[in-house]
Amino acid sequence: MNNISWQDIRKIIVDFLQQRLANNSSYKSETAKLEKAKELGDQVAVNEAQQKLAELAKRFDFETWMEDAATRRISWISMGTNNSKSIHSSSLGDNINYSTQSQPIEQLYVSSATPTTLPLDCSGNAAALDVFSLLNQFVIEDVTFLQLIVNDHPAVLAALSDDKEKALLYLTNFKKAIFNDFDNPKASELNKQLYWPNSEETYLSQQDNNYRLLIPLHPSSLCHLVYQKVQSRFSDENKKAREQRRIKDIKHQSYFSFHHLAVVKLGGSNPQGVSQLTSNQGGRNFLLPSMPPIFEKSQFPSISKQQETIFNNALQYFCRFGFRLLFDMVEAPKNIVEERDDRKDAFAVILSLLLKFARHIQTTQPAGWSRDYSLDFHEKLWLDPQRAQLENEEDFKKQYEQGDWQQSLEKSFANWVQNALKEKFKNIKQQFADPEFSEWRREFSAAVKASQRKREGIF
Repeated sequence: MNNISWQDIRKIIVDFLQQRLANNSSYKSETAKLEKAKELGDQVAVNEAQQKLAELAKRFDFETWMEDAATRRISWISMGTNNSKSIHSSSLGDNINYSTQSQPIEQLYVSSATPTTLPLDCSGNAAALDVFSLLNQFVIEDVTFLQLIVNDHPAVLAALSDDKEKALLYLTNFKKAIFNDFDNPKASELNKQLYWPNSEETYLSQQDNNYRLLIPLHPSSLCHLVYQKVQSRFSDENKKAREQRRIKDIKHQSYFSFHHLAVVKLGGSNPQGVSQLTSNQGGRNFLLPSMPPIFEKSQFPSISKQQETIFNNALQYFCRFGFRLLFDMVEAPKNIVEERDDRKDAFAVILSLLLKFARHIQTTQPAGWSRDYSLDFHEKLWLDPQRAQLENEEDFKKQYEQGDWQQSLEKSFANWVQNALKEKFKNIKQQFADPEFSEWRREFSAAVKASQRKREGIF
């Protein structure tokens, strides 16, 4: 970009004007008349056609066209990335150029701030849209005249006119249009308007100026990028990649595919009345499917910051198959051998799922997560062992290494099982007393020792 000279920019402008002249319908008509008059030898008609061609050529003379474009017609159009007429085609509100503002550091959702650069859109009088076309001419590959103006390229000023005062005026007017330097910013009653409270304190207050008036504009530049992305599905490269996916023994390439698209048309039969980019899209804007995300529910129960123990109904439901065996054992006719075996089977299932849950918490949560939770301290020591390695956790580390918390876990586990049995069998709940409580503790203690022997890292 540093190698661009004012002559390079001037050449782009002159070539653009010559192309505009060559494509002008009146110029084509008069050229045809001139050729016909020459064939017929009609000198009067030849002179008349040549005079009209000279007048047309003068309109596209560099200095003449630039003065008209940069002082008069530039005010007929409004440039920006967010368009007012897309909301209502009769709106006379100003467009806004977001790309000239600083972008946020963190982006939590897709917006006009997401792309690195946005194409500028334009709306207004069709008789001035050629000015916008000039600004979008490429001076070199991937660098437009407009980008040079935005970046204050030193070669721009001299390229606009041989008269330095005129060149400065032209550049000022171009920048004014590009950077939305409004003397009198305009909104329109045809646009949507939202009153937004300035703060929670003023929401219900009787003060004046409690609200800001927000006027949403259509993000036409962002929608144009989406449109181009969706249209890339019809590119030769994408078609080839899709066709090759059925061919074996070749390297497959990725390709774009968009499902459940909808289309909204803006501008009716005259999308140019909305904006230039809308016109380029034939008025079509793609709507992506707006459906809630599908979350995969975790198989493990969650832990809220308010709960004081993991041994609750949610954990019982997670271990429901083991509890079902335990309940069946209680209801079955008494047989010492079968009862003992059924009980062990039930606790094998319950403890297996409980230790699986504990391991899940230990390995998926960051060290120190339990600081903000209300769990019993012995459960924090069990489920957040890496917290002992953090700074300022000497007391936590000391208590963890002492190991007394394991006995507290045994009691919590035994209470949990005991309460589940009493709730299930209310008519015989007095039968679940200290001997049964001690048995549940022994089952848990045995599971702890078995896990430690296997070096599973749970205790």
